[in-house]
Amino acid sequence: MDSETWEQVKEAIDEGQELSFDYKGDEWWISRVPEEYSFLLTRSSDSYTQYFKTAKDLYQNGIIDGKAFIDRVPEL
Repeated sequence: MDSETWEQVKEAIDEGQELSFDYKGDEWWISRVPEEYSFLLTRSSDSYTQYFKTAKDLYQNGIIDGKAFIDRVPEL
């Protein structure tokens, strides 16, 4: 994903839009829990879910295949 696309995706996440993407054949979802203002990063195949208080926390601490989410962005 190039930097311009990432900025658009980041804006959508920050606004609370639910997004899906594929990484190495696995479908992943980013969603927001409005009542808690928290964010979820979920792998569809086994419903493995990571919880984060902020989008920034998700970007830095979300893990996909052993690396931080933010480090995987160029591969998405």
